[in-house]
Amino acid sequence: MLQRRARTRRIAVACAVVAVPLAIAACGGGGATSTPASSSADVSLQLDWTPNTNHTGFYVAREKGYYAADGINLKILPYSDASADTLVGSGTADCGITSEDNLPVASVAGTREVSVMAILQHQVNALIVPADSKYRSPKDLAGATYGGFGLPFEGPLVNAMIKNDGGTGEVKVATLNTGAYEAVYKGKVDTSLAFKTWELLEARERGIALRTFDVTDYGIPDDYNVVLACNADWLKANPQTAKRFVAATAKGFQDAIDDPRGSAKILIDANPGVFSNEKMVYASADLLAKDYYADENGVFGCQTAQRWTEYPKWLYENGILKDGSGKPLTREPDYATFYSNDYQPAGCAS
Repeated sequence: MLQRRARTRRIAVACAVVAVPLAIAACGGGGATSTPASSSADVSLQLDWTPNTNHTGFYVAREKGYYAADGINLKILPYSDASADTLVGSGTADCGITSEDNLPVASVAGTREVSVMAILQHQVNALIVPADSKYRSPKDLAGATYGGFGLPFEGPLVNAMIKNDGGTGEVKVATLNTGAYEAVYKGKVDTSLAFKTWELLEARERGIALRTFDVTDYGIPDDYNVVLACNADWLKANPQTAKRFVAATAKGFQDAIDDPRGSAKILIDANPGVFSNEKMVYASADLLAKDYYADENGVFGCQTAQRWTEYPKWLYENGILKDGSGKPLTREPDYATFYSNDYQPAGCAS
């Protein structure tokens, strides 16, 4: 469940990010340079959970010397009880792993963090139910019990899927964290959200038959399900270091696209004892390389204003974006403050 664990580490985003000022980010063009620095610059990266295939490119870039060549000394920080949004937003870490689900929530509540690169280009969630259940489509889930992870968007997202499928009513939400999947499998709850790049692969391997409903098939905007975010003040003070860091990281993820199995081996070797089922790592790496790392032009890491408007706007319209006092926003935020293309990898449109 490593991919899901990466997500559950971000539960604290809704309640632990209210103490620092709002982030301001530019949204200009400019590709990253690969010119080495005259001296090495330290960069700290906060993981959102134990190492997993969403992180592969960082380990590949470190192992293959891409960071060293660009004058970057990367320090990968292990997960902690605080979310990556909190630690990056407060400046405890320079950069970290989060998602378009969470960064807007954290940002409007007060964190100073900015997305500088998309890691996954698309939504990877699917709503799952047992294959032999009575639930033939999302509309049938009205009144059902949803096993969730304590994230603010979950209930509204599932309810929107029900509504957009022609149903009426809402789900009852039970927060179960990583136990949600087993609860679905054992019939203790009716449904949950699962990552197609991990949980669905694992269920198939275990012989668990599921019926799935892709989130974006039911009126939910697509989003960057995993992004690299950096502290806004750190970016302002270290623009060239940030560009070199993004450029080297993009090289690592490009290798994960071109050679998913070799890159997965680097991830496994760099984290002994983390992966109990290495077969799952390779399967996840193959799927991510095929469908999620690159954009429609085959380029890794790019972000667009459209994507950074549509999904956060959906969060706003559903009352999920709240200010530092916990009150829903009454005015749309400036969506351009959530991301910046000033540091984007080479090959992205300006």
